Order: sequence, then structure tokens, then C-alpha cells
Amino acid sequence: MFKYLILFFVIGIVIRMVVRYILPVFRITSMASDQMRKMQDQMKEMDRKVNEQARQTAKGRKQGDYIDYEEVR
Repeated sequence: MFKYLILFFVIGIVIRMVVRYILPVFRITSMASDQMRKMQDQMKEMDRKVNEQARQTAKGRKQGDYIDYEEVR
């Protein structure tokens, strides 16, 4: 009887440690990786937009166009 009581107590302590310490670490890790993935996706989207705009402005300019030069003193 006493043996089962100690076993129940030890199992309770182990479960409490898992719930209090180990599960939050897994949650935080998964949340951090999700946030990093979202940030990377946003950066890729911004880079794609910038490259697209650069291509459009490059298409709009003709080769050999004269650009005004203004001397700065």
C-alpha cells in the first residue's frame, strides 16, 4: 500500500514537471519558429516587390537617354 502511494506521488511530481516546464518550452519554440517563418515570408514578398518595381523602371527607360547634369558647388 505504501509502495503504491509513493509511486503515485512520484508520478504526480513527474507529470507536474512536464506540464510546468517541458510543454511551455515546446510551445515557445514552435511559436518562435512560426514567427521566424512569417518574417521570412514577409521579407521575400518585399524583395519580390522591389525587384518587380526595379524591372518596371528599367523597362521604362530607353538606352542612351540623356540625363541632365547639374554641377554642385
